[in-house]
Amino acid sequence: MELRQLEYIIAIADEQSIAKAAQKLFITQSALNQQLLKLERELGVPLFNRIKEGMVPTHAGEIYLETARKMLLMKADTYRYIQDIADMKKGVISIAYTPEQGSLMFSRIYPTFHRMYPDITFKIHEARVKQGEQLLMSGKVNLALTSHSPGEEKPQFDYHPVGAELMVLGVPKSDPLSRLAGERSYETFLHMDLELLRDKPLILLTRDTRFRNMIDELFLEAGIKPRILFESINTNTVFNMVKSQVAPSFFPQSYVDPKAPVAYFSVGDRLSWMRSIITRKGAYVSKAEEDFIELVRKHIQSLPGGSDYHLEEA
Repeated sequence: MELRQLEYIIAIADEQSIAKAAQKLFITQSALNQQLLKLERELGVPLFNRIKEGMVPTHAGEIYLETARKMLLMKADTYRYIQDIADMKKGVISIAYTPEQGSLMFSRIYPTFHRMYPDITFKIHEARVKQGEQLLMSGKVNLALTSHSPGEEKPQFDYHPVGAELMVLGVPKSDPLSRLAGERSYETFLHMDLELLRDKPLILLTRDTRFRNMIDELFLEAGIKPRILFESINTNTVFNMVKSQVAPSFFPQSYVDPKAPVAYFSVGDRLSWMRSIITRKGAYVSKAEEDFIELVRKHIQSLPGGSDYHLEEA
């Protein structure tokens, strides 16, 4: 097997099209098609079914792709390991993070990291947590920022915890319930009884987010069906609606703004989740990647909320 040939077949599978794969690989469609046909002749079986919807791997193709991806991941791990041995402060770090707080986090960390490793570049994928995990498993990224409840770690990943984070209820200052928060609620996060929200219209994140799943479980345990004013996939939208005095909502602690006209509460038994950088199980983590993870940890622990971000409280 030639490594370039492996990359060709993986690209066809990812794009489900020879034309799109050829464009991605910067080769002609004819050349890529000839490479595929040559390999299929060598193996004696077709690797793809050519159907109207696109190129779909056959059973033999799935087996080939599984091995091909493993081989390319081994190559990437080996190169990072050798670069560390040679103390070469150059290379590429591929990472997946969320398009909201993940992007903000990266913009704050990158200047410091760049001073440490000026010759390392980043390949960035903005993706929701579940999609980021898929990108990691496929080998398209080496690191992914994720969030999870303690005990829900997946066996196919190694977890590098960077901070615990509360699930915060934000209440507009114009709402009478905000008076229950006391002073400096962005530090204290006093408990809010969900029963007080039974008849309150709420703004919630959509159900395809991990955060919303946790909030739904909390309401279910309390025997309350929340009144939903509207839902949004964007946490910034949700938080801005609270700031605009529209309705209460829930969001991660990293969105807390001490200057906003919002009262902040904890819910449940100070319901929280853990933020982690994940890597593929057993994958080599370079010195540069370790330093990047440490910068993420320091950033998250510096956010509003003080001790709630300390790892020992996760």
